[in-house]
Amino acid sequence: MTLSVAIATYNGARFLREQLDSIYRQTHLPDEVVVCDDCSTDGTVAILDEYKQRYGLIYEVNQQPLGVNGNFFKAMALCTGELISICDQDDIWFPNKLETLYAHIITMDMRKPCVVSSLRQDINANGEVLSVVHAPYTEGWAATLLTYSRNQGCTMVFNRALLDILLPTIYRVENSLTALYYDEWVAYTGALLGDKHNLPDVLMSYRHHDKNTVDGAGHYEKKTFRQKVHDLPVFYGFIPDERFIPLEIVYRTYQSSITNQEIVDFLDKICRCNGLVHPFQKLGVILTMHCLPWYRKIVIAVKSTISITLKAVFE
Repeated sequence: MTLSVAIATYNGARFLREQLDSIYRQTHLPDEVVVCDDCSTDGTVAILDEYKQRYGLIYEVNQQPLGVNGNFFKAMALCTGELISICDQDDIWFPNKLETLYAHIITMDMRKPCVVSSLRQDINANGEVLSVVHAPYTEGWAATLLTYSRNQGCTMVFNRALLDILLPTIYRVENSLTALYYDEWVAYTGALLGDKHNLPDVLMSYRHHDKNTVDGAGHYEKKTFRQKVHDLPVFYGFIPDERFIPLEIVYRTYQSSITNQEIVDFLDKICRCNGLVHPFQKLGVILTMHCLPWYRKIVIAVKSTISITLKAVFE
């Protein structure tokens, strides 16, 4: 099956060469690398042009800034491959990344939306390893919606069946480009309408630097106790609170197409939680979810009660 790599760039000249070199050194080379640049003002476009001449990289510069979500969706739309791999501008891929993901996804049922994700190690601006993410192999909707979801776009490969559903849909949904990230759209579409598998393999280095929109690893010890309490999950052992609204948006988008009643029951209760104000009310709804085993409900009840109480006291 043909494989495309979709990259969104914006002022990424500092690390872009290292990322592109890691793509063109893959043991399974992509059939095309497609880049959309969001009006960069540094040397990004010159680098893209250089790699176009050397390797045939395809790139397009936006006439108006689209933002990270719009830029990634445009890059995906320009891809012609049967499989699409999402790529950031500042990471480093291990040589076997595409080979490993490709070998797994081609075993799945390509008639429905399919997504495969992997794991990463965190590095700093100098390429020094900060931490390594570990998680077991999982598959199915529960592994995506009920656990650490591993939705990070730069680890994922998905198929054309998913893209053909996603692209015509997102631009009809209000706040589709602001309420949730592009990789959440990809992961949730696969989990709700098809299949999503999560590999235990660490296949890339995710770079943290001063231009990241999210803090790099290793900053937790610098926070005060009050800041640490603020950062505690509201519902310990359950999905992060910030995922409730995105899940409802995707659910409402695909509601008529979801055939798994267990998913419907779970997402109906997520929507019910979104209509409540007090976290203990939401916790009560969570504890009625049939998809949660009793022992997990006990953990959620105890730890979430402690977390909610601490937040009330220190905030």
